[in-house]
Amino acid sequence: MIQISEAESADIDSLVELESALFIEDAGQHDPFSDPTWPAREGHKDLTALMASPDAIVLAARRAGEVTGLLVGYAQQASPTRQPVEFAVLRTLYVAGDARHQGIGRMLTERFLQWARGRGCAEAHVDHYAANSGAATFYERCGFEPRSVSRVIGL
Repeated sequence: MIQISEAESADIDSLVELESALFIEDAGQHDPFSDPTWPAREGHKDLTALMASPDAIVLAARRAGEVTGLLVGYAQQASPTRQPVEFAVLRTLYVAGDARHQGIGRMLTERFLQWARGRGCAEAHVDHYAANSGAATFYERCGFEPRSVSRVIGL
């Protein structure tokens, strides 16, 4: 049975391991300037601060008591060029390889969206690498629609 709950301080080591795996598997494959060592160096401090923030949510998915999934999200105010609304940002989502295809990512995402709606957020946003077609398919299945495209040129 899968359980989704807000992460606790006792979960941080497991969450950092999951975030490290995400950096290696996703950013490490799609972004030549990503730093896959960042979670190991800064993850504890970052997650502790997010867990203490009233404007953030850190979720853990547990299977048989083991943390197998992570979601980090936060709420922020729109830029001054937009109407004055708050929106939610899904910053990090990762499910361990052996726990995939069991609905854990969807359960984490649904819990995040429930949190965002409860705060009164006008929208939820997520970014993913264009080359990560699995992420594109997953987020579209969760109801996210593409709105803008970011382009890069190496110099």
